[in-house]
Amino acid sequence: MALAVLALALAACAGGASSMNLNFDSYAHKVTDGTVALYWNCSRPAPGLVRVEGVANNPYSPVGLEDLEFRLYGVNAGGRTVSRARASTKAYVIEPNAPSPFSIDLRTRGGEARFDLVYSYMLAGGIGGGPGFGAGGGGEQQNMARNVCAGLAP
Repeated sequence: MALAVLALALAACAGGASSMNLNFDSYAHKVTDGTVALYWNCSRPAPGLVRVEGVANNPYSPVGLEDLEFRLYGVNAGGRTVSRARASTKAYVIEPNAPSPFSIDLRTRGGEARFDLVYSYMLAGGIGGGPGFGAGGGGEQQNMARNVCAGLAP
């Protein structure tokens, strides 16, 4: 029994170590808000499809991030949304320095001049807030990054 527990503990440590060995430099794009850091690449795996694929990391907060969700918008030259897609990270809670992958597939409709990403999350512990929420109390944190696939061929 003790050997089985030891084997499980070693396997868990090995899983954590492999995520710590992730090469963030392999991603062309990065954004951080001081709590979460996002790293991603953009591609066009098929006609009419844009894929944003990457990892979300929690390198700054001592508590986990909950329910990290993404909304990717295709925006035309006039600033109007012409396409959109939603996704979330694989892990519901992203513990400190335990990156979680994400992938967003957006079906384009034509006319997209850029792609904007809105991401939102809560710090573990719920509405009451926690470190990082400041004097204003808890709640959902939301941020936006513009032109997240700069350089992607049309």
